[in-house]
Amino acid sequence: MFLGLIVIIFTLNTIVVNVHSQGSTSLFEPFKIVVNSSFISPLDEFFGDVLIGRKVFIASNTIIRAEPDTRICIGDRTNFQDNILFLVLRRNTAPPSACAAKSSSTGERVSIAHQANIENSQIGNFTFIGFHTRLRNVVLEDGAFILHGAILSNVRIGKNRLVPIGAVITTQAQADALPLKTEANSKFQEEVLEVNAEFAENYSHLYEEAGFDAVTGVSTAPKTSWNPKPVKPTIGQNVKLDEFARIVGDVRLGNNSTVGQRTSIRADEGTPIIIGENAQIEDRVTFHALKGTSIHIGKNLDTSDNIVFHGPLEVGDNLTIGDDTVLFRSKVGNDVTIGSEAIVVGVTLQNGVKVPDRAIITTQKQADALVRSPRLQI
Repeated sequence: MFLGLIVIIFTLNTIVVNVHSQGSTSLFEPFKIVVNSSFISPLDEFFGDVLIGRKVFIASNTIIRAEPDTRICIGDRTNFQDNILFLVLRRNTAPPSACAAKSSSTGERVSIAHQANIENSQIGNFTFIGFHTRLRNVVLEDGAFILHGAILSNVRIGKNRLVPIGAVITTQAQADALPLKTEANSKFQEEVLEVNAEFAENYSHLYEEAGFDAVTGVSTAPKTSWNPKPVKPTIGQNVKLDEFARIVGDVRLGNNSTVGQRTSIRADEGTPIIIGENAQIEDRVTFHALKGTSIHIGKNLDTSDNIVFHGPLEVGDNLTIGDDTVLFRSKVGNDVTIGSEAIVVGVTLQNGVKVPDRAIITTQKQADALVRSPRLQI
């Protein structure tokens, strides 16, 4: 599986190099952004023994960390999206793998979505791992499809099995009872892989042609088959961008807004991403949209940390949303509050409703049963 990978030993975007004549040791050498026909965002953090396959795409602000005496292997044509944690911890149990005695690894053609957290796990070929999933000491056999917010530990997920949104799978009996994924799931996987194959190629070209500034900070998206004439972001007046924020493509960010550290607003696939004035966006928040869709958010957005906003998505004014939440494929009215660790997918939320902490809202019946703010019931 891992033939053709190259070995790179990273230390937080640096590589240990020469000893100078004065006797001091340099810990800095320019980080390779394009390597092995793969694109690695310069905003990522790497540590330890990491093997990278060919035509891999790793989006911004992801952390890939192999502790001493461990290894991470990333297979060909795999994609890691923004704000992922992909770790191997030497004191914790890990499944056997061809990668190393203790490792985290992926096979080929794997998609890992925004804010996933994976530790000491072996990921098979042609697998999909959704937003805000958490895997600990897990084996995913080929073709597994893990949906958003799922929590898996100490189990083996069988070939082509589907883990539902928000499922908690901690026994092998639960894992063995999972259904098979559908043809629609497989088609979606192929579409995601096709998009990210273009990203691996075209972000590499963008860097080689225009340099570091073209793939960090505020910049135009790369040219792709669906976006042959990319545009620059439009940033309003009196906007504050914190360190390592990444804003790409047709983003329209309103006046008097704040974007926190390591937040990614990526209009390189679905466009545009429109966020109204007075937005207060905290750290490690991701905005992204599927090809052919968009995100429209009204004024006075107020977020906590580590949230995924994913299009297609329409949101009214005055949304307040808590830590570690997923909001996807939905329409949201005005004056809505969504609690922490909630998952809202595929529904319409009426004006003034409150989504409780850790709620999973995936049907319109669940959405319609939510309590509205008392001032909006008058």
